[in-house]
Formats: sequence, structure tokens, C-alpha cells
Amino acid sequence: MNKIIGVLSGKGGVGKTTTVINLSAALMEFGKNVIAVDADVKMSCLGLQLGMYYFPVTINDVLMEKGKIHEALYIHSSGLRIIPASLSVTDAKLCKLKTMLEDPFFKDNIVLVDGPPGIEKNTLSILKNCSETLIVTTPEIPAITDAMKILSACDETKTKPIGIIVNLYRDRDPNQVSIDEIESSCGLPVIGIIPEDKIIRKSIFRGTPSVLLSPYSPSSIAFKRIAASIIGEAYVAPRFTFIKRIFGRFGK
Repeated sequence: MNKIIGVLSGKGGVGKTTTVINLSAALMEFGKNVIAVDADVKMSCLGLQLGMYYFPVTINDVLMEKGKIHEALYIHSSGLRIIPASLSVTDAKLCKLKTMLEDPFFKDNIVLVDGPPGIEKNTLSILKNCSETLIVTTPEIPAITDAMKILSACDETKTKPIGIIVNLYRDRDPNQVSIDEIESSCGLPVIGIIPEDKIIRKSIFRGTPSVLLSPYSPSSIAFKRIAASIIGEAYVAPRFTFIKRIFGRFGK
């Protein structure tokens, strides 16, 4: 049976799409069948972050019944499978998302649905059609406040929030909201903390998930921990990661 998880954020710029890409790659490393779906049909960037630009058929076409779901599937050089949104502005509504996600094509897959930031009609459509959701935020008050609005929408749509992912966390920085404060404000556990990591920007420039580009970096280890949590498996970080990270740089 397929597992459909909506990945949402209260505002843009918190690293939601980067999270979808790297969680997908991490789940692949656990041997899972994964498909990343770009449901931000107005401001798509999932394909762009992977260095992929040519999509004859997209989720927009599928939703408008101008293409089949299997025609909109593309495979990245890493093996990551994605269903991108159109890079141009097209009128595609997510009211038919449920029908699309129930297609047998998705059977036995973990589907990560990258939704638009903020609360809008399309965001609510994703919440209504995903059995679970992950909320991505940064440790700043505006981002957390907006994340709380997403959680309120989860209550309205009866969508189960798995937990919060805190991105761009700076260890020992007093000028950010603490993890305890985030959990207390949102009433939901933080299931993953992604540290601020230079490899993320490098990975976007190279069009490769950072989990694969630099598997021993702090952020990659964090993504793998979250992926393990999602599938209910234990994750033990490899030993001597710092040394492996150093030697890994010489091969890049």
C-alpha cells in the first residue's frame, strides 16, 4: 500500500523543497520505492533544484487530463523519481489530486508531495488528500507562527501531522527559537533538526541531492535520521563521520 505524505510550510524560503528532495534520496538508500511529487503548480522548483529543465508532460497536464501519470514521471541521474510541475504558469487546480494519487501507478510507493508554501486553496487540497503531513520551518518566530497556521488547517482537514522539521538550525545560537519552545508552541514533536550546512547550496548548484553528494555531512545524517523515523526504522550514524567527510571532499 502506498504512503502519501504532504510536506508543507507556513511560508516560503524555509527549505521545504530541499527537504523533499533529500528525504526522497534518504528513503531510497533505505531501499524504499519513492516518488517526489511537485504539487506547487504555480511556483514549481523541485525539478530545477535537481538540474532538470525539460518536461514535455507535467502534473499540470495530468490534472487537466491532457496527459497520463506515467508520462509525467522522470528519473534523475541519481535514480530519484519525480513528477514535476510545469515551469510556466498554467491553470491547474488540485481538486483532482485525490484521483491522481489513488492511481495504481503509486502502489507500494512512499509519495512525498511538495506543496505550496502558506495557506491557500491548493494547500488545503493537499491536506485533504494526504494521509499524513510533515511541517518544515526555520527557528525564527515568523516561520513558526506560520507553521502553526498549517497545523490548524491539519485539524480542520483531519490530516495527521507526523511532526516538525526544523531547518537551518545553528547550534548554540541564542538568536533563534529553541527546539523546546518550538515544540511547546506547536504542540507537536520536532522529529528532525537540519543544521545549517554549506553542502546544501553546493548540492543545489550541482543538481544533486546533498544526501548523495556528501553522505557524511551533518545535514545528510540529519535527513537520514528523519527518513528512518518516517519508516519506523532505527538509524545508527556511521562512525568517524568527520574523517569520512574530510576524505570525501577530495573525491569531489
